[in-house]
Amino acid sequence: MKLRTKFLCLIAVLLAVSLGANIAWTTANQHGQMEDELRVQGRALAQQMDAVWEFMVFNQDRLSQIAYTEDGVYQGLHCAIAGRIIGQSFTRQSDYTTRFVNLNPRNDAGMPDEYEATALNAFRADGSLQDVYGFAEVDGKEVFRYLAPMTIEEACLQCHGEPVGELDITGYPKEGWEMGDIGGAISIIMPLDVYQQNERDSIIQDVLFFAVMLAVCLVVVYGALSYLVTRPLGKIKAAVAEVSEGNLGVQLSYSESSQEMSDLTCEFNGMARELADVYANLEDEVADRTTQLQEANAVLERQRCQLEEVNAQLLDENQYKSDFLSMVSHELRTPLTSIVAFADLLNKHIVPSNEKEARALRGIEANSQALMLMINDILEMSRLDAGRVKLNTEVVDVGDVIALVRATAEPLALKENLEFSCHVAPDVPLIRADFDKLVHVLQNLCGNAVKFTPDGGRVSVGASYDQAADAVQFTVTDTGIGIAPIDHDRIFEKFAQVDSSSTRRYNGTGLGLAIVREYVGMHGGSVSVESALGQGAAFVVRIPVTSPEKDEMDFDGDRADSTREEGAHGVGKAD
Repeated sequence: MKLRTKFLCLIAVLLAVSLGANIAWTTANQHGQMEDELRVQGRALAQQMDAVWEFMVFNQDRLSQIAYTEDGVYQGLHCAIAGRIIGQSFTRQSDYTTRFVNLNPRNDAGMPDEYEATALNAFRADGSLQDVYGFAEVDGKEVFRYLAPMTIEEACLQCHGEPVGELDITGYPKEGWEMGDIGGAISIIMPLDVYQQNERDSIIQDVLFFAVMLAVCLVVVYGALSYLVTRPLGKIKAAVAEVSEGNLGVQLSYSESSQEMSDLTCEFNGMARELADVYANLEDEVADRTTQLQEANAVLERQRCQLEEVNAQLLDENQYKSDFLSMVSHELRTPLTSIVAFADLLNKHIVPSNEKEARALRGIEANSQALMLMINDILEMSRLDAGRVKLNTEVVDVGDVIALVRATAEPLALKENLEFSCHVAPDVPLIRADFDKLVHVLQNLCGNAVKFTPDGGRVSVGASYDQAADAVQFTVTDTGIGIAPIDHDRIFEKFAQVDSSSTRRYNGTGLGLAIVREYVGMHGGSVSVESALGQGAAFVVRIPVTSPEKDEMDFDGDRADSTREEGAHGVGKAD
């Protein structure tokens, strides 16, 4: 939408809202005035009817003197009869309806409707109430109703006073009223046709007035916007189009429409001059920047070549390191195997002559085994770095794994005076995994638990099934020295140890947990630790369960069932 259209719509909406507010205010004001005027009219009519009634009451004795026939029958003009006849006559000659009503009338014509009954009850409840009025609906039309109370006076007691039930001169039983009681009410119903027509005429006049004002305002605003806003903006738009086509020398003349448009024109002229100056020097700057960019690209190319050379050198050095470690470890295993074998022969066939020789033999065997484990870890990590380690997955019975781990870890624990236990939950399923690597993972964790647990402690390994994650959870716990929370992530790094000082108490390469993490990751699982200093440690390994093929299950079923039974039996003995 154009600016002029938006302003015109805004003004139209504002005027429409103003018209609605004015109509609502005028209607409410006229309604209140109409109510006051009708109340005054109703009070005047009620007073006139009451005056007629009083006249009849005061002259009742005169009328009664000539009201009896020769037989003594009353045929005079009674005040109630006269009042009713006058009200009916007034009703026939006008649009108003006038009645005298009572809750217990002597004539059915005085029976009140619901509105009148409510007013009569209000008069009786509050003797100071002078009138009841308001708008109501009668026969489908809105009317104004007015009721004024009729109070019992002395002249009324002749027909309506004591004693109750005695027949008055008209033959009706007396009501037993007293002075000041409410004997009924004057009910007046006034139509609203004239007032409503005046209200509609007033609204129509307001609408027409606002319509004319709206048209005048729209014409004035349209002309003002065209001269003060649209025309100057059109000039600026044309100048911008020339600038976009390359004509940077365009300049706008001073705008006499408004100060804001003049400021905008000055700013545009200043911008055009600045663009011209910038464009004049742009080619030189582009040439300079192009030269700088070419030089920077040349530097980046040289740095890229240097980085590739360094990267190749690092790869070669890493490969050399891996080959060197593999070669050294392999060469060390040959004499170390002989040392382990000779130490085993010495322990089996030679009886030490004293305790010193026995300790020496045990030390040779223990240190040889420790050195063999270190060499094996170095070889395995070298193979992992070289990417030569692959998973050989098969259907694995967790009971077999725990039984084999127990066979190697329990003697080490008993040798260190530790209590060793293991447990496999009955709902642990078969899993697809690399049997040897899974055993290696648990052996490393159990070896660490034995190494870092003092005499008299406990080491346990267990397996359970996490149904929610569909994974088997292996847990290795100990009562050892524990691990500070700050070191929980660092201990899984290569060659990382909690105590890396030259005087550390526990030996090792720091590769065991790194290998554990690599093997578990190859299975798509996870490893974590829960520990604190002096409170032992609990390593948790989660291996996902992958359902084996049916033919593999059939092929390995008998072996798996038998080995599981045997492994579970062995585990139960350990517990």
